[in-house]
Amino acid sequence: MNRSILGWLGAIGILGFAQSAQAVSELQTYVEQCQSELHFNASDVPATMDCNTGVRFADSTGNRLSAINDYLIYKKVNDTVDLTVACRWLNNKTSYATGAISIEMLIHSRQNGSTCFFSAKVTNPQPNVQMSTTIVSPTVFPNADAYWLQPLDLTNTILGSSKTSTTGPADTTDPLKCVGCHSQGPYIASARIAPYLARFGLLNDGHDTFADMTALPSPTVPHYHAVGSGRYDAPNASSFGNWDGIVYGNLGTPPASCQGCHALGSKSTVGNLYPIGNNSEAILPSLKTDIAQLTGTLMPPIADDSEYHWINRDYPASDGMEIETFTASNNSFPVLPSYCGVPTNLEAHVVGSEAIFSTTEMSTLPDKLRSFTGRDGLNCFNSDQPAGKKCADYSVRYQCSDGSWTVFYNNDQNSTDDGDHETISSLALYTCGGVAPIAIQAQFTVNSVVKQVTGPGDRLQQFAPSGLICKNADQGTGQSCSNYVVRYRACRPKSDATLVKVKNQWVNPPTFTNRFLTTTNNVNNAEIRGQAENAQYPSQDWIVEKMANGNVRMKDVWSGKYLTVTNNNDLAAVVARDSDTALTAQQWVIETISGSADVRLKNVASARYLTVGNYTTDPYYAPIYSQSLSSQNWTSQRWLVQ
Repeated sequence: MNRSILGWLGAIGILGFAQSAQAVSELQTYVEQCQSELHFNASDVPATMDCNTGVRFADSTGNRLSAINDYLIYKKVNDTVDLTVACRWLNNKTSYATGAISIEMLIHSRQNGSTCFFSAKVTNPQPNVQMSTTIVSPTVFPNADAYWLQPLDLTNTILGSSKTSTTGPADTTDPLKCVGCHSQGPYIASARIAPYLARFGLLNDGHDTFADMTALPSPTVPHYHAVGSGRYDAPNASSFGNWDGIVYGNLGTPPASCQGCHALGSKSTVGNLYPIGNNSEAILPSLKTDIAQLTGTLMPPIADDSEYHWINRDYPASDGMEIETFTASNNSFPVLPSYCGVPTNLEAHVVGSEAIFSTTEMSTLPDKLRSFTGRDGLNCFNSDQPAGKKCADYSVRYQCSDGSWTVFYNNDQNSTDDGDHETISSLALYTCGGVAPIAIQAQFTVNSVVKQVTGPGDRLQQFAPSGLICKNADQGTGQSCSNYVVRYRACRPKSDATLVKVKNQWVNPPTFTNRFLTTTNNVNNAEIRGQAENAQYPSQDWIVEKMANGNVRMKDVWSGKYLTVTNNNDLAAVVARDSDTALTAQQWVIETISGSADVRLKNVASARYLTVGNYTTDPYYAPIYSQSLSSQNWTSQRWLVQ
């Protein structure tokens, strides 16, 4: 379906200047409703933004002379609210004025799913005239009224017609509106923009991805919702009154697979949008273009390096920590268990940064380092290296928060001292203008080959294949961790092993609840206890390894040791012990319980069951035994593997 976005918006732009005070107040009322429902302040939104500061996510030819030259802007409004802007055809063909041909904005709450939509006016709808790249905040009045379409104008125009002509006003009898395409959650995660949504941590960040319009949004059910709309089956009288109904009508059948978190609204019929006089390059490609690339309604790809696998679970300001771990995310993000059993490599980057660092890459550093962070620089001591080896000669550079890199510094080239120290405090010029870097990169030579390895900007408490943890308290006075996006790679298949937490189901309020299988030390024969959940503890993460005989072994991630019964007697202690594949005391049978997700864990050697014992002096630190099966169906012998 061909239709002209400039033709429609031109008419609206002319009408917009003749609107009464009531029309102006409609936008302001809508913005105030957005602030109330999404929970943000007007001052949280930057007063101005510029399209030129965004990242280019679409260019059909790879150069700026293409008409298709689209940019994405991302701003964190607060810890739960995100703002994104698409600037279409930015600074394109030389026959066009500098600017953009279309500017659209979303403000979305990950906490409750509410979303607000904005589209800029085109005040002079001539074929070769574009709008300024300077974006006005929709919360600043009266400037916002002059820049953004009023709600009624937006609801009747943008993506709002089934009309096939390229000129004339919109046909409002069958409007599709913005939500005609934005039907499966707030973001259209098409193949061309997915890498950039991933860069800003917007793909798997906790927002609703199934858009179940049969239930009202609530604090516990944060369904995707267009602010101003009534229920999908009961629209109200506002300009956006039936938008949730349009979403519901355009949803495809939700797939059974967990991969459906990247599904598209497959019933949408909206076609391409073209500018006046150009039907060869669409401003907005039809959603059908993406649907045609899919198998069913699922977004590709499922490959190990898929951009759709990036996860942004946590934000450091909420609790003073940034926790991005596999087990903390496994039950919250459907994309994760759909492709990964146990990760053997973790990749991470700061929101907005392209500087990816990984556990695999960092393992290629030729020396054991005492520090390798943007806050401390690089410190290598000869005394830490094996067999009298000396530290390599390193150069380092830093990535600043604006994405730029400093030059490489090499301040310590003395091979006769105690090592190589490339620290920030030793630099003649402090990097990044006094602001902490968001990444570090080391350069060194091995066998005449120059290599580079990237590392984090922050001091990380944990950086392992099973996850990343950063604590604000470790960064220095007044400093906090960056917001990280992570991707788990090189995964063992779920048919071979799974990385889980193991929760006991015995609840004795108020002091005895929420007990997770926990290793107390990383030495051989360390005691196993039942301890309260703590996402910072890798000692609560277990790899369930499946054996050919149908039994399993359970490996503690922190110590690398296996869950083992010490003897075959009743009430035998359970410990973490070095691996022995022939030792049946390290083998377990997972017994399902009819009508429940709970299981029992039966030791092969003792034929007894993993059991939480009564606590003694510390109610949060209960012993674990191998005990005979109770005829009373004890919950202390029931476990949830999650």
